[in-house]
Amino acid sequence: MVDRTNNKSIKQHRSKQLYERAFFFKRLAIGAADPKFAVKLQALVDEYESEAARAELEMEQHAAPRETAGVHATPAHRTG
Repeated sequence: MVDRTNNKSIKQHRSKQLYERAFFFKRLAIGAADPKFAVKLQALVDEYESEAARAELEMEQHAAPRETAGVHATPAHRTG
């Protein structure tokens, strides 16, 4: 259980970090005087945002089976 929590925390941190980098490069791209350089920075923004979204999706996909596992479990047979 601790490993899953720690792993989720690491993935959340990674996703947040990627979004922060994307935001940083977006600000640079907006302020860049050279349009060619701004295009290169925007490519980095797109890459970081895509990777961050992929990390979030991966977290959600790994969390979903665990949350619904109890719902689909068969009840234990009880003897009177």
